Amino acid sequence: MAKLKSGFITLLGLPNAGKSSLLNKLVGEQLAIVTPKAQTTRQLLRGYIVQPDLEAVITDTPGLQEGTTALNAALSKNAARAVALAREGGEIVALMIDAADIGRRLRDKKHLGLEPLKNVLERECGKLPLKLPVLPTFNKADLIRKHEHRAEIEAAVMPLFNELFEKPLKPIWISVPTGEGVGEWLHAVKQALPLGDKGALFDNDALSDQNLREFASEFIREQCFMQLGAEIPYSVAVQIETFDEKDPKITRIEATLHVERDSQKAVVLGAKGSKIKVIGTKAREKIELLIGKKVFLGLKVKVTPHWAREQKWVERFGYGRSK
Repeated sequence: MAKLKSGFITLLGLPNAGKSSLLNKLVGEQLAIVTPKAQTTRQLLRGYIVQPDLEAVITDTPGLQEGTTALNAALSKNAARAVALAREGGEIVALMIDAADIGRRLRDKKHLGLEPLKNVLERECGKLPLKLPVLPTFNKADLIRKHEHRAEIEAAVMPLFNELFEKPLKPIWISVPTGEGVGEWLHAVKQALPLGDKGALFDNDALSDQNLREFASEFIREQCFMQLGAEIPYSVAVQIETFDEKDPKITRIEATLHVERDSQKAVVLGAKGSKIKVIGTKAREKIELLIGKKVFLGLKVKVTPHWAREQKWVERFGYGRSK
């Protein structure tokens, strides 16, 4: 019988590196919202991986960035704190790199754009290199087929890994959509984690430590990204006002979508409320699939000027704290 490995995995990287997609792939369910737009993730999300020889808590983190708003600062701080906690033991960090983006930058002779990784980690975690194992994870391998191109990308990026962490493991190339390298990635994780006891970390029937209220909020925000164009989704915060499960046949949810300007409110509402209706319908369908019963979802839009720039609002909406 295979010995059980047990521990914690933290996914780290710049926005759009594929962290949320990898978490969903490994857990086997869509826990983290995924959209074509970068910087969708705002909160730490923990999912559970259960295999015959592995039980692990995997944490998705917001993409590291050096924005100027209170929201940007809070997101990067929470991600870096997750790394700081990883130093307590029994953990591995998977630093994910968008290999396709690096390949384009090398081809066009542009800067690699990886400075936020070093700057944020140094600011939030202290002196570098950090003393914990890191798995260099080059994502989007399906877009970089030639071995010589992969070798060039590795050669350009690995010096940064050595600067950030004392113990970089052998780099792994993966593609979340095709599954390439994911098995090898899991094997490397198992090798790095300690032995553990079955059921010690979480209830094996659970998928995540996130509650239904939080999932509902995220599914609503996901539809804002999917249904609204340009930059407006980044100015939307979702606040669940009511989550009533008293009726065994239907769950009643009331939520407020906070935006920063009247012009944004008009776009979110749409002509005669058409856009907010689509957002609500799509989000409700996903929530119903998750909880297994009918949902009434009521949405309203409120202008909260400059909420993303003010710490009090960032914290009130749940983005200024790590779980």
